[in-house]
Amino acid sequence: MDEKQFSTLYVARLKINDLYSLNNSTIEYAKPVVAGFGVVAAAALTNLETDNAAMGTQMNKSGQGTINKQLANLDADRDDRFAEIKRNINTDLKGRDEAKKTAAQNLKNFFKPYWNVDTKPMNTETGVFKEMLQKYNANEALKADAATIGIADMITGLETANDEFDTLYKERDSEDAQDGPSATSLKAPAVKSYEQFCTAIEQAVNFAPSDVLTTLFGQMDELRKTYAALNGRKSDDGDTPDETTETE
Repeated sequence: MDEKQFSTLYVARLKINDLYSLNNSTIEYAKPVVAGFGVVAAAALTNLETDNAAMGTQMNKSGQGTINKQLANLDADRDDRFAEIKRNINTDLKGRDEAKKTAAQNLKNFFKPYWNVDTKPMNTETGVFKEMLQKYNANEALKADAATIGIADMITGLETANDEFDTLYKERDSEDAQDGPSATSLKAPAVKSYEQFCTAIEQAVNFAPSDVLTTLFGQMDELRKTYAALNGRKSDDGDTPDETTETE
């Protein structure tokens, strides 16, 4: 038997808006043909609808969309600031000035565990940046190295941007707590329901195949490929040192 398997998609890594859209599109494909698959897949679809609707309701609260956009902008700003710091370090590593090369190498060694922190979930990224900046601020030699290659102000700017993100993130969570569960807290159930539905369809198309299931499987797999591409992120300069351990 030619076993069908869905394309790889790290669903939990999707941004909440992308997850909501993926689930919605999946439901739109599946609901009209629900009579064509068994009770297990039908029950999994019902759970997916329920959990995605609950998450969507919280996402659409008055004011939350604006705060989420502000958070996205602040996150993009700190990512850009860190990318600029990394570019300057790499540039001086390739330069002729030996003092700057030495300083840049010291900084590269320090930042290596944090190099790809921008690929972490936003609040995890906040915690990792805080840890990184605390260690940097406690090390006079590193601060001198940063001054040598002219990135001390950039690092200060990154710290300010990270604090601004953290303040707004906590403000949003505080508001959400007063008005039911946050959309973020409802993401995990929505992820689980989506994965359970995919498992049910995958099993059904392999063990009780039909034209309806084969078509639905193909539609869902194309969606997975699309969102997998959206989720792919690379570092700015191609370097991929080891990532730091997540703090959440």
